[in-house]
Amino acid sequence: MPYQGDTTPAASTPKTPSILEAPGTPAKTPTVPVIPAVDLFLGTVTITTKARTGKFAYPEPQLIAQALAKAILPTRWCEASRTLTVTVAAVGKRAGLQRHFTLSRDHPS
Repeated sequence: MPYQGDTTPAASTPKTPSILEAPGTPAKTPTVPVIPAVDLFLGTVTITTKARTGKFAYPEPQLIAQALAKAILPTRWCEASRTLTVTVAAVGKRAGLQRHFTLSRDHPS
């Protein structure tokens, strides 16, 4: 007996993320990979991109440092929303779990 499978195409094709998008990030907010410098004493986070270097404040910098210690993917920065995204290992989640840290405006130096 011949195979009689369903030959109709899928209703929608999943979009593959571009290089500037982190997994689960909407296409409207481009992100770039960064290596943030966290100052636990001053509570500042320094982020350097091709465009500029910014110094931001965060009330609990130790949380960012802990997440960076467990990171499994490059850390992503979204300039528009000032959000630092760190993907950490998580039980039962193969792609990891994203931790989002919204930083305050430029920290006065």
